[in-house]
Amino acid sequence: MEQIIGITNARINIKEIVDRISDKNETYIVTRGSIPEVVIMSYKKYIENKKLMNQIGELKYEKLIKKSQLQFKEWLNQKGYDVNKLSEEEIYDMIKNLQINTDA
Repeated sequence: MEQIIGITNARINIKEIVDRISDKNETYIVTRGSIPEVVIMSYKKYIENKKLMNQIGELKYEKLIKKSQLQFKEWLNQKGYDVNKLSEEEIYDMIKNLQINTDA
């Protein structure tokens, strides 16, 4: 459960806030001038959130890789190559040659 608290009140009651976060797994949103500034949560919840964000990043990366692979296969088909007959080494050489040609 989230609690919203002003920074002055948080400063005065920091021990109680930390105890509630630790004991009841609460999260506090600290405001300054009624504008949310920071979130205080348990270290355990922070680590869980960090792991989730890393997993999301990995999923996005994997999705981009798959999209790139599909686009490359489409490009190969447009150039007249049979993707199913190309070895990994031949594909690697093509990519390497593309990199050399674009760097020059």
